[in-house]
Amino acid sequence: MDLKNRIKSLCIILFIMFSFCAFSQQVKLMSYNIGSTNWSTTKDSVIARITTNNPDVFCAIEAGQNSRPYVVSSLTNYRMLQTMGASPQSTDSHIFLRKNMFTVLDSGAVQMDTYGGYTGIDRYVNWARLQTISSGAEFIVYASHFVATAGTNADSATIGQYRHANGMIQLMNQHTSLNIPLITVGDFNAGFQKDVMKFLLNQTPITFNSSTITNPIVLDDSWILANPSTTKPGTTFGGNSAIDWIIVTPNTNVISALIDDQGINGGAIPPSDHKALQITFDLTVTTSIEEDFKNQDLNFYPNPFQNYINFEIGVVESSQFNIEIYDINGKLVHFEIKREFNAAKSTITLDCSNFDVGVYFYKIKNKDQITTGKIVKNNM
Repeated sequence: MDLKNRIKSLCIILFIMFSFCAFSQQVKLMSYNIGSTNWSTTKDSVIARITTNNPDVFCAIEAGQNSRPYVVSSLTNYRMLQTMGASPQSTDSHIFLRKNMFTVLDSGAVQMDTYGGYTGIDRYVNWARLQTISSGAEFIVYASHFVATAGTNADSATIGQYRHANGMIQLMNQHTSLNIPLITVGDFNAGFQKDVMKFLLNQTPITFNSSTITNPIVLDDSWILANPSTTKPGTTFGGNSAIDWIIVTPNTNVISALIDDQGINGGAIPPSDHKALQITFDLTVTTSIEEDFKNQDLNFYPNPFQNYINFEIGVVESSQFNIEIYDINGKLVHFEIKREFNAAKSTITLDCSNFDVGVYFYKIKNKDQITTGKIVKNNM
């Protein structure tokens, strides 16, 4: 091959490689409550957990005036988003971005209602609409720290959580028409069994003070999406409760999720009271929520269901399917291998009458692909 043709071939190879890199975009997002009663001792361990996991977006929760300046000065490859302008001390939730990776298309901070008698730091939802510089793909991240329900004001604080969740959903609902991934993260101070999490993940209405709030947005726990057969570990070192969350709209293609329990020093002191959560999601293959509902390859109904649910699967050639159903804890509750279908639409009816009321996740697999999603059983 002469020099001219070699150069031409090399250019073609470089073009293909560049095109792949330009359109393949994975993002790592971390949510980490860095609060600690031993900050002077553990602050370097906190920074080490962040730099070791190397997120592209880092949501720092409980990063108040005592800890935030050290984090800002230590994370030299990141910039803190100025959603609070000249008053970053007004909130303890902040969003850090890897430098030179994103364009901030829009951002803000919305104060959330709490409850009568509350005297702590104001609660906000800090948010940013981000566009990756390399691919132009967009998503929105929201960072929150819900009030805790411990102590003498537990009942009032529970209502404060309801108000925060409702305000967050109202904010997110303003963005659903963009048809881009919406990712809300933080220390919600509530496990999956709490009503506030059922409101967020199950769309279960909540009635308090003679009013009812509803959630119009379908949201999934990123841990379950990435690890459907593994129970979500605790996200705190003390008590091992799972109260920290990264929850996403269905058009977020979550590839992996981890909970980092490392960094305990020689004195058995963890970096923080909480463990860092991190997901990797792929913006290359995200589709709009509207497109998901229009996809005719897989349809399931009714959803929510009571005793039976139908899966209608369209296949282009004869194929065998495995159907797996997992509960909210990641426990496999149903498994079956279906016969080889001929090229057409086929309907599978599953008897779920022995399922408890709640959220479940399905995984349908054949030789070529895996499809996952959320279904809900109710008693109405």
